[in-house]
Amino acid sequence: MRDLVATRTAALCLNRRGRPRGLTYDDHLVRGALILDLAVCGALTHTDDAVELDHDRAAAHGLAEVAAEVDEGDTGLQWWLDWGALGFDDWRVRLVEAGVWRLRPWSLRYPFRSFEDTQRERTEADRVAGRQSGRDGAARPETLAVLALGATSGLFGAVHDPPSWVLEDLDEHRWAAELVVERLTELRIRMRSIGRAVD
Repeated sequence: MRDLVATRTAALCLNRRGRPRGLTYDDHLVRGALILDLAVCGALTHTDDAVELDHDRAAAHGLAEVAAEVDEGDTGLQWWLDWGALGFDDWRVRLVEAGVWRLRPWSLRYPFRSFEDTQRERTEADRVAGRQSGRDGAARPETLAVLALGATSGLFGAVHDPPSWVLEDLDEHRWAAELVVERLTELRIRMRSIGRAVD
């Protein structure tokens, strides 16, 4: 779990005090990251006429439950990203259970819970990488996926499209990154316009 795109992206949603941003958008962000995790581990592949899901490969990477939920019914990836049951809070619970995050004892009352990210150095390295514009030819697919999601979700500061080289360097996983980035961008714009209407 420590190395998953969903885990690294969720960690970027914590503020300096270890509190989550608390945005509904982050539920979609976690599901989008999990789609990329399935693609990067080879469980989700794109052929000329279909997207195929290998449940055994997903299970080998600790994503059996995610794959089962993604594959339930005949709804497709985009529908699951929009409406899937698994969200940020569910992933937060799994991270605490796995010891990747620790609940700070003085913050037991919801909604004021804060967490210690045991991978804080890597999270900070992701934050630094996301604020740099230069190409990193040695970046692993997981890191490229984090950079793509972080850029489009404002996790590195201002919201912007991922640098073109990030998507290019994802090679065979690029289709999944483009699908997720495009949908997250649409959701962010829609949620922002709804927020303005409510104001």
